[in-house]
Amino acid sequence: MTHQLTAPHTGYVDKRRSRSDDFESRVVTGGAQFTANAGGTTTTTLATGVNVMRVGDEFKLFTSAGVLKQETVFRVTSMSSSAGTTTVTFTPAAAVATASGDNARLVGMYNLQSTGDMDRRLVVLGFTAARVATMTENDKAYQLRVSDDPGSI
Repeated sequence: MTHQLTAPHTGYVDKRRSRSDDFESRVVTGGAQFTANAGGTTTTTLATGVNVMRVGDEFKLFTSAGVLKQETVFRVTSMSSSAGTTTVTFTPAAAVATASGDNARLVGMYNLQSTGDMDRRLVVLGFTAARVATMTENDKAYQLRVSDDPGSI
């Protein structure tokens, strides 16, 4: 097992940034934060349960097949719960209304903050613990980028 002395440097050049004054991260890390249980609108989606997101969370929308719906980072502006369903309101408006099965994946460095975070995510992705133990920190960071955010390559 390798050891991590500091947080990994993840400041790679992301080809999706269109201009020099684009300061938003578009890096998707991790699996679905929630999956829509019904159709919504271009600015809302419905999810089962409570505390599925937090106001201010940034995410991208994917279809149930894991295909990115559009290259836009959305921000949660409000949430409300009723009868076991949470309505998540976000901005900006999506190009099309959310559909049942759509899922939100957080944008940011959540799974790259520590060796433990990277190891847990790799195991969830299907890598064996034995394989993860032989990977260097760079191997882990690259594999997470390939698995969770292939559009950045």
